Amino acid sequence: MTKEKIFQAALRLFARKGFEATSIRDIALEAEVTSSTLYHYMKTKEDLLVAIMQEGLQTLLGNAKEVLAELEAPEQQLAAFVQLHVTSHAIDKLTALVVDTEFRALTGNTREEIVRLRSEYELLWLRILTSGLERGVFTIENTKLAVLALLQMCTGVAHWYSPDGPNSLEEISLNFSDMALALVQAKRNGQQLTVSDLDLPTPARFFMKPWLGAAAYEHS
Repeated sequence: MTKEKIFQAALRLFARKGFEATSIRDIALEAEVTSSTLYHYMKTKEDLLVAIMQEGLQTLLGNAKEVLAELEAPEQQLAAFVQLHVTSHAIDKLTALVVDTEFRALTGNTREEIVRLRSEYELLWLRILTSGLERGVFTIENTKLAVLALLQMCTGVAHWYSPDGPNSLEEISLNFSDMALALVQAKRNGQQLTVSDLDLPTPARFFMKPWLGAAAYEHS
């Protein structure tokens, strides 16, 4: 489909070159369409960037809320959130890179909408850490800083993960879960918790829906 070709072309170029360095002509050439065809499906280059970010964040939010609905203990929720975030950022690296690095290019109301989605997602992490503190499972001096540290750690996977690397994605997500539990000093009966103590589904269970699909640009 032409819309999907344009969307995927913009995604590749924004991830590789950055939004500002990518021209309308670049997108048309990458999608193998004429500039006039491109303008038939979009008004501005920013439309494509917003579509990528909205779809990525909305899908991540939807998956995260499913995790919260399935798991009750904050230590389980935290480990599952780490696995979800790591897995999604490794599987769809291009989307993750664009969402993470091109926020600065947004303007006006579209910027406010992306800020709202990002804040809603971060608030879910904050709720988990706060719940763990209240239940005496976590020990954290500054929950907001802890959330930022966890998100930066997990998001960084998009910059270096390779399926040809020495560790599988499942191994990476499980190790990151252990590091997250250690960061918040998650304990049960005075003993430090690891992901093996939590009886969680496999990491793949937390990535049931693709981060991006043909519907992304349809809704822009």
